[in-house]
Amino acid sequence: MIRQSGSGGANPPALLAHSWDGLQHTTSVHTMTESATPTKYLDAQSMMVHGRIANLEEVEYNGQTFLSAAMYTTISEQTDARVVFTNSNGMLTAFRNGNLVVGQEMTLIGRLKGVRAFYTDKEDQLQPLKNPELQMSVQQYIFGSKPQPKKEPVQAQPTLEEIPF
Repeated sequence: MIRQSGSGGANPPALLAHSWDGLQHTTSVHTMTESATPTKYLDAQSMMVHGRIANLEEVEYNGQTFLSAAMYTTISEQTDARVVFTNSNGMLTAFRNGNLVVGQEMTLIGRLKGVRAFYTDKEDQLQPLKNPELQMSVQQYIFGSKPQPKKEPVQAQPTLEEIPF
């Protein structure tokens, strides 16, 4: 739900957004105007991403155990993106129980933490990534379908019996 606050006058109205958690998320923007107070706009960092899990790894760092995950999503017909995130509660438990596997569909809802499109090679030269990388702070997730197990092809056994016509 989006509503406009303020009634004009000396202070410009601010847009307030009520998100899934019921809180108002706004972003302050400083512009080159005569007003000394920043204008508040909607927080554009919230996002929902759907894709397939490409990598899952249980990691221990500074005495804490968490799940490090990577997922691929299609942004357009020409562009796929890699989404990386960590989790130390429900997803970690699902991974340990075998309920979260590589290839499984997943929907993530959260905040954008960073974007990476380049890396530095061994010669300290900037190289573009094949797929841009989005770093997320995940607040909600929805597990989707798991990949189907591969079926072995059935081989026909030769027989010497006559086939009636």
